[in-house]
Amino acid sequence: MLWGYAGPWFGEFLQGDDSLMGRLKWLVANGLQAAHVGLNEIERLTDDERAALGEYLAEHDLHLVPGVHFDFLDADHDAIMRQTDAAIRAIGEYHELLRAPIVTTLVGKYHRFMREPSLQEQMDRLPSVIAPIAYACHEFGCPLGIENHGDYYATDLVELCRRTPFLGVFLDTGNTYLIGEQSLPAIRAAAPLTIGTHFKDHHVWPEKQTYPLRFEIGGAVLGEGDVGLREAYDILVENAPNPAALVMMIEMVPPRPMGPEECLAKTLAFVRSLPEVTP
Repeated sequence: MLWGYAGPWFGEFLQGDDSLMGRLKWLVANGLQAAHVGLNEIERLTDDERAALGEYLAEHDLHLVPGVHFDFLDADHDAIMRQTDAAIRAIGEYHELLRAPIVTTLVGKYHRFMREPSLQEQMDRLPSVIAPIAYACHEFGCPLGIENHGDYYATDLVELCRRTPFLGVFLDTGNTYLIGEQSLPAIRAAAPLTIGTHFKDHHVWPEKQTYPLRFEIGGAVLGEGDVGLREAYDILVENAPNPAALVMMIEMVPPRPMGPEECLAKTLAFVRSLPEVTP
C-alpha cells in the first residue's frame, strides 16, 4: 500500500517553495511516498531537470501520479482523438520516469443530474471515449482510475467501469457527501474496482433553516469526521482487487480554527494507527 499526499499544499508546508521538487522534499520529510503531478508540468521541464527528478524519485522511493483531464463529452471526434493521442504519448514517455503506479482521470463539469446530456447519454458515450486511454495505461502498467468528483454516484462509476475495459475507480471517500451519498455504502460499492483513493474526511450537518436547503460539509482531521474512515479502510482492505497496491492519497482540509500543521500531525497519527497491508 502506497501512502501519499494530494493536497491542499498549504504555505506552512512548503515555506515558499511550491515547486515540484519542494513538494517532493516535503513528502520525504513526512514519511510519504506519492503526489499528483500534471503531465504538462513534466513536459515543461528541461531534459536536465527531468533527469534530476528521476534520480530523486528513485533515491527516495517516491512515485508521481499523473492525471488525464480533457473534455470527454462535448468535444468533437477529431478533438477527442487529438487529446487522447497526446495523453497516451505523454504517459508512455513519462510513466517510467515518474514511477507512476496509476493514472487518474475525471469527467469534469458534467454530473448525473444534468438534463442535457442525460445520465444515460453520458454513460453511453464515456466508455468509447475513455477506453483507449484505459487500455494504454493498462499496457504501460499504470492502470487508469476515474474519480468520483462530486459528480457521479459510486454505482454510476462501477457501471462505467464494467462497460470500459481496464478502467478502475479512484475513490474519493469524502466526495461521496458532495453528491448526496451515504459514504460507507458508496465505498462498499466501489471497493471491488478501486485502485486508489483520495483518503479524506469531513464534518457534515444539515442546514434546513434557509433556502435553498443544503447539506453543509466542513474540513476534518482524518479519522475524526463523519465519513467513518477506519471502517472505510477496512472495507477497502477486504474488497479492493489488490489491497497491497492501493495508492492512498491523503487529502486534508483542517477544521476551523485548527491550523494545517496540527491537522497534519493528527491525520498522520490516525493513518499510522491503521493496520498495515503487505503483499
